[in-house]
Amino acid sequence: MTDAPAGATSRSFPLWAKILVGIVVVLILIVLAVPYFLNVDRYRDTISDAIAKQTGRKVTLGPIHARLFPGAGVSVSDLHVGNPPDFPAGDLVSADEIRVNVALAPLLHGTIHVNSVDLVHPVLSVLTDAKGNNNYTFTPADSSQPAPAKPASSTGSSMTLDQIDAINLTNAEIMVGSVIKGAAAPLADTKGISVTLHNFAISPMRMHDWQAESNLSSVTLVLSGWKDPIAFRTGKFTLSGGKLDAQFVADLATAADIKGTLNVPDFEHPQVNLEMSSSLLDIDKLLDVAGSGPGIPSSPEPSAAAAPAPAAPAASAKAPTKAKPAAAPATKAAETAPPSAPVAKSELIAQGHINIEKITTKPYSVGPANVEIRVYTDRAELWPISIGMYGGTLQISARVDRATDPARFTANIQLRNLDVAKVLEVSPSARGKMSGTGELDLPQLGGSLSDAWKKTLTGSGKFAVRNGTLPGVNLAGAAESAMKMAGVGSNTPFTVLEGDLTIADQRVSSKQIHLDSSAGVVDLKGSLGLDSTLDYQGSVQVNPMGALGTGKVGSVVGGLVGNRVGKITVPFALAGTIESPKVAPGKGLPNFGAPASASGGNTSGAPSTQQPSVQDDVNTLKGLFNKKKN
Repeated sequence: MTDAPAGATSRSFPLWAKILVGIVVVLILIVLAVPYFLNVDRYRDTISDAIAKQTGRKVTLGPIHARLFPGAGVSVSDLHVGNPPDFPAGDLVSADEIRVNVALAPLLHGTIHVNSVDLVHPVLSVLTDAKGNNNYTFTPADSSQPAPAKPASSTGSSMTLDQIDAINLTNAEIMVGSVIKGAAAPLADTKGISVTLHNFAISPMRMHDWQAESNLSSVTLVLSGWKDPIAFRTGKFTLSGGKLDAQFVADLATAADIKGTLNVPDFEHPQVNLEMSSSLLDIDKLLDVAGSGPGIPSSPEPSAAAAPAPAAPAASAKAPTKAKPAAAPATKAAETAPPSAPVAKSELIAQGHINIEKITTKPYSVGPANVEIRVYTDRAELWPISIGMYGGTLQISARVDRATDPARFTANIQLRNLDVAKVLEVSPSARGKMSGTGELDLPQLGGSLSDAWKKTLTGSGKFAVRNGTLPGVNLAGAAESAMKMAGVGSNTPFTVLEGDLTIADQRVSSKQIHLDSSAGVVDLKGSLGLDSTLDYQGSVQVNPMGALGTGKVGSVVGGLVGNRVGKITVPFALAGTIESPKVAPGKGLPNFGAPASASGGNTSGAPSTQQPSVQDDVNTLKGLFNKKKN
């Protein structure tokens, strides 16, 4: 009775099945155990030597481990492909980990054919030096030259690297920069890229055959000198036939949302064409993030007396012409100067068009704006820039030189047909203080892009406001206020208010500002601080019969001298701030000049002495100003 169950058990699980199961288990154990007994790390130098021969670079690999499950391949804990000899020490390519699946059959013929490569956090650093050379053009090592040094225990290699079918990049980083003063100077650093690259031919290197695609969401772009990155919300790019195309939506830090397209016609000689648009750009937020982060290695600072490099001319109806090179004025001095490092070769790396519907900087809002931009290895040029502004047009041509730390800018500014009343309307402190049509020319504006930009800002030019009024101010009232006889009231229409401008030491200075009105003229000189403080000295010159005939001064003049005083010149001082200006008596006493008919055409402004009675009356009027000043 006890033998039956044992026989049944034997029949339900035959001996051959037990043997088969045992064999499968042993095979699985072998598959799992072989990588631990197979010392593939001894081929580390062989593999790195093969890569070095094909790329002409020093290649360093970390420990290599074999694996047979789920596919035949190896994993490397570290990878470094170095820069060319004439470039700064560092890597063109590095990765935290690399996993490789290889085809076994080609190995028997001395060829490494890679089915797939997975790189974890790879970093690609693309550099261009002063001579225009780059670190990403591979030149196979010359057979007549020794390969990069390797340990004496290494064995020779007859292996060649054929092709990589697919490369999968996870959390990749791409840095683009220049070589300045022997150091790598990053211009743009893109992080968070995940991409699959196909047809990566190595022998020979055929970049035209590469194919790739990637989703740009969660990718960030860090620009040199910016403290906050540009974050891509959506987008994708494709690489095929040597051409790269991308579409994206991104946040320009906190300053704007931008939509754009990007195109690189020849990936082997990358030059980017771009089109971007934004509905709103906040200048205040942009200035907060731009120019406040780490920049590129510093270069010798220019002499304090050196004038800012000229920018491209402001756009006009004629086609703009290219700016003169900034280094041109120093050519003669350079002929006798000792030899120095070669001047960086400037190459165009990107160009395109930007359209912005609205630009804000509190409390102002302007737009639309259109910008043509060109980015070179050593500078960026933005011209023409055309911005609609309160009934007029602001045209700018600007240049940013990145070879200095901090970066410097130069600009040519031209403003036409500005409605001054509309500009002042948005500011409660300035609302209603002037009207007219404004214009401005600043052909030599320059400074640094740093937190201390006000200290470095310099420039010169001129301004004018035509056919306007000064509500609440009249020349007669201004004279009365300076004479401490009355306040300011009424309006002053004028034909032109114009003057020169010089920007330096955080102030805007003028040697001559002139206002021409039917009621008289105003001349003054002085400065306006970038902190809104006023410091001006000037004079008001009025026709007493025309301008003061109905006021208090007019009554006095009419009663004393009738029509025998041709003009009254009253000095005054303008202080305080733009929001709260303060008018006070100026240096010297008022001057009373005789009319041309009474002095035989005398226009010198000297008091008339033709009739004693008239002089007595004038002296009586002058006595009004001999009061002690507060």
